[in-house]
Amino acid sequence: MPEGLACTLRMPLAWQAVQLDPHSRQSRIVEAALLLNALNQMESSHEMDAGGAENRRLDRIEAKLDLALYLLARRLETDSALTLHDVHLTPTGAQWPDPSPPAAGRMLMVEFQPSETLPLSLRLPAIALEPGTNQACVSFEGLSEALDEALYQFVFRRHRQAIRARTA
Repeated sequence: MPEGLACTLRMPLAWQAVQLDPHSRQSRIVEAALLLNALNQMESSHEMDAGGAENRRLDRIEAKLDLALYLLARRLETDSALTLHDVHLTPTGAQWPDPSPPAAGRMLMVEFQPSETLPLSLRLPAIALEPGTNQACVSFEGLSEALDEALYQFVFRRHRQAIRARTA
């Protein structure tokens, strides 16, 4: 996996081979963007924005309301079997230990929980890359511009947190 902006997180993860129709793919991408945008808004509550403190506060409230509605809808879904992994995450893909990684070129749905405090799974369409020895490696596939930006912000924030933790 190419070097650059990345973070390593211990989080629940699962993958499954899928063939999604365009409507299902778009639905997953919209859901993922909603979740990551809300998570980014809540986690950045301590950071100041040039738009003013009041605007930031309203943005956070709106993100929390969006997330509450999303949680309600997702509560009706069944849970999948996620297992804990050390995931190397970049804005464009992920890598994690896996004794039976998916074959290169296989279309996947990668599901992981990006936050320890929220029991929500992020589901991203991906394509399997050439696996390493006991390593799965994927590239996220067909993400929207909004989801690309949200994923970049999420990885950037976690990368910064890891740097702060090492220097503290």
